[in-house]
Amino acid sequence: MFKKLFGSKKPLLTNEEVEKEMKVEDGQKMGVSEEMLLFGGFQELNEYFFFEGLFVSTKNFKSKTGANITFSGKQGEFTLPSAIQEFECDYAKPLQRHVSQISFDVTKAQIKKIQAGSYDTITFKFKNKVFELLKS
Repeated sequence: MFKKLFGSKKPLLTNEEVEKEMKVEDGQKMGVSEEMLLFGGFQELNEYFFFEGLFVSTKNFKSKTGANITFSGKQGEFTLPSAIQEFECDYAKPLQRHVSQISFDVTKAQIKKIQAGSYDTITFKFKNKVFELLKS
């Protein structure tokens, strides 16, 4: 009877199903966890370089104090600060996920390390929240 009143709850899409539904033109899948997918690419504006991260998450998040993303591997780690301080997610109903695009300051040397795949994990931190992703 309750299913008739409230409807049956549809199961959440898996990460693989979400990827099939998405069309990411600028960037590639860089990290994955149960809670989040990260797609990334690079932009240049007047000799300043940015890592453009597209975060697709099962959780809603926002910040007014910025974020950091850390790439870690056997050759060490490096952290990129967000170029913007305020960000929030939009809910993408077809994907059943929250989506946010965040820009991070990056150097040419760091771009080369990322493109070479010189990392094993990616840590996305803001406020008191931490998301750990594995290289995909």
